[in-house]
Amino acid sequence: MSKEILFPGLTEYLAPYHPYFYRVESRETAECYLAGLMMDGERKSVEPMSEKVKTPERVMQYFLSSAVWDEEKVAAEYRRRMLMETSDPQGFLVIDDTGFLKKGVDSACVSRQYCGASGKRDNCQIGTSMTYVGNDVAWPYIMELFVPESWDEDTDACSAKRKKTHMPESVHHRTKWQMALDFIDLARKENVPHRAILADSWYGNIPAFRQGLESREENYIMGVYSNTQIFLQEPEFQYRPVTEGKRGRKRQGIHVESTIPGAIKLSVLGASVAEEDWQRLELRLNSRGKPLVVEAVSMRVWPAYSWRKGKRHEEVWLMIERRRLSRGGYELRYFFSNMPQQLSTLDLAKVYHERYWIEQGYQQLKEELGLDHHEGRSWKGWHRHVLLTFLAYGYLTQVRLHKKKERNQAARAEWLQEKSVLSSDAFF
Repeated sequence: MSKEILFPGLTEYLAPYHPYFYRVESRETAECYLAGLMMDGERKSVEPMSEKVKTPERVMQYFLSSAVWDEEKVAAEYRRRMLMETSDPQGFLVIDDTGFLKKGVDSACVSRQYCGASGKRDNCQIGTSMTYVGNDVAWPYIMELFVPESWDEDTDACSAKRKKTHMPESVHHRTKWQMALDFIDLARKENVPHRAILADSWYGNIPAFRQGLESREENYIMGVYSNTQIFLQEPEFQYRPVTEGKRGRKRQGIHVESTIPGAIKLSVLGASVAEEDWQRLELRLNSRGKPLVVEAVSMRVWPAYSWRKGKRHEEVWLMIERRRLSRGGYELRYFFSNMPQQLSTLDLAKVYHERYWIEQGYQQLKEELGLDHHEGRSWKGWHRHVLLTFLAYGYLTQVRLHKKKERNQAARAEWLQEKSVLSSDAFF
């Protein structure tokens, strides 16, 4: 196979990573693996790729599961080089997770859990991820395998399946939002410029996650569920009088009887918005070159999580967005944000919709590069396959950016030439 003809510059693209692959054989296999991921084909698992790139299947399997190379340093170099192309002070960090459907139960961290790929609880692995969006380019910054609680039990059965999939002893269950905070801490450590954190309702409905971002002085816009309760004014708590009986233990904690004003659900508030209050917003052009139009309204509110226990929450922006359904009626979506108070509804909507860059990214990673085609079972093999998929995505992104730069330079040269001709005509 001639990789240089199919993918010009692939060898030069991988050159900065060579020191971390250690051996020539691993460098060559890495290049073949990336070529296999980018070639046409319905499946991007090891067996069909090895046939296309004329590399023995056992060599590629060994490269994923057992060969000695430093994936952490490869990943760090990948992030550094991608930031060189896309670093943007107005950029965004987008938190999300994606499902990898599995038929068996022997792959690392597979269990029955909600899977976005099927839209229901299913037998799958979950990859928690963070995407960077800067200069109108989105690329996967990091992804790690979520460890369900069933894979972190102190039982012989759990120990056996962890050993079978070669899971490191240091790896334990963490919630997805805790993983997300670790990703954000990594980006902060690597001085990644960004304006805000974006996430969907699963993350937005976790007060501890929002408070974690507040403590890091991070701005955010996140979806929240329609049954979330809020206060329209800062609440005054009416405490229940504590009456002690002659028997039994003394009552512990604070008991709130009611609040002024009362808490209401977002769904109730959304249904009560007057027609004239909705703002029609034109955000950007969609993939077909047509404007993406939404209707939205924003206001300041106070979340009402656990108010009966006397918990108070920060004042936040609430943005409600509605879209007309093809079958009639509207779909309402709700978002919390701690962005500056002077922001307009249009600004809030524009910021959150930067999140939809990742839909295109996941589509390319899965459909074109085989992110979810890995058939190995080991912890290391899964993470190495994901990383190599990111490298292939990075190569294609750089090719696209360089072509765009060449087109811009050619257009500028043509414009300067026309300007020079017009100036000459005017002189004579």
